Amino acid sequence: MTYIDLFRTRIALVQAFLVANKFDGILISRADNFAMATGGKRNWVWTAGDLGANSLYVTKGGDAYYVGNTIEQGRVMDEELAGLECGIKNFLWFDDSPTNVVKKEFSGKIVSDDGSLGENVNGKLAMLRALLTPAELEKYRVLGKLAAESMTTTLDGIEAGMSEADIAAQLVAEGFKRRCQVPVFLVAADERITKYRHPIPTQGPLLDGPLKERVLRGYVMVVGCFLREGLVVSMTRFKRVGDIPLFVPDAYNRVCAVDAAMQEATRTGATLGDVFSACQRAYKEFGFPENEWHNHHQGGATGYAGRTCKGSPGEKFLILDDAWRRKVYEVSGIGTEFGMAFAWNPSAVGVKSEDTFILTANGKKEIVSATPSLAQVDLGVVMGRATDVVKSGIVS
Repeated sequence: MTYIDLFRTRIALVQAFLVANKFDGILISRADNFAMATGGKRNWVWTAGDLGANSLYVTKGGDAYYVGNTIEQGRVMDEELAGLECGIKNFLWFDDSPTNVVKKEFSGKIVSDDGSLGENVNGKLAMLRALLTPAELEKYRVLGKLAAESMTTTLDGIEAGMSEADIAAQLVAEGFKRRCQVPVFLVAADERITKYRHPIPTQGPLLDGPLKERVLRGYVMVVGCFLREGLVVSMTRFKRVGDIPLFVPDAYNRVCAVDAAMQEATRTGATLGDVFSACQRAYKEFGFPENEWHNHHQGGATGYAGRTCKGSPGEKFLILDDAWRRKVYEVSGIGTEFGMAFAWNPSAVGVKSEDTFILTANGKKEIVSATPSLAQVDLGVVMGRATDVVKSGIVS
């Protein structure tokens, strides 16, 4: 599948969404949805927000248009949408907006992904952000390898006395060396691991304040989300450089078993709610409090977002809904299979397990963030049975 074929398939998927919901068009402005609709193209300038610097308009007939100011038009049309079937609706930066242009140029029941025009359907686009063609699954394999290399290289350089901020800087640098953005970089040393599930690395104030940078003494948790061409690989690893709490090694192995149980439950035709039920059972089975899942979300489907939909009790998000393959063919004549990607992240006090894996149309699973150079957890012993899931242990 060429990048042109991928673009046509992604636009057809958006078209199928519009037809299924009886919408006439959609204005797409969020960076994640722009990437989803174009096969990984970029519309962002400011990386700290959800919205890009230009938009994409797609009609129920399958026509696509760049909608934005003339500042962004040159780069986007030359470097992102070059050679693709995409019209242009532009304006001077001070003179108009994508919303107003679409209002003037198009009619019917029009929706948007940011609420600027008609219904905000960003939540309804979750399934589209999760559905991945074979070409995108292959991208995931490549991205997973780059993410794993970034993580293991970072771990190799960690020593006692390093600050959390310096470890985070190394992780981000290793990602960028491999042309990946790292929108999430969490680092916690020692007791901060037991206190916080989302530990932003500590850094001292510019002028005055109580927060001081923490340095590593015993063990560290490093979390990274690696983004390239709109796709995201998430992973967490631990390294020991000194004394650690006695409970940590055993708890770490057991939380990896929870992760393995969730991966096993992720199969075609199940819902994220079904997987979450397996998660709840696994926490209890492997010796954690029954309500441990209250303390942090457990992950979910990924793809064109860190999590396109999180697992939760009763969540009806369907894993590999084959209806979308048929819908795409009906509106466009394009035949393709879809797979998905997932990143579960069970955690408990002082420990966490997280990897990204893909599920292909034929039901095969592959952990794309695997780090085989690291020691592995003996899940067969921990779970009391055989499993195909592989988890890396605490690095020492």
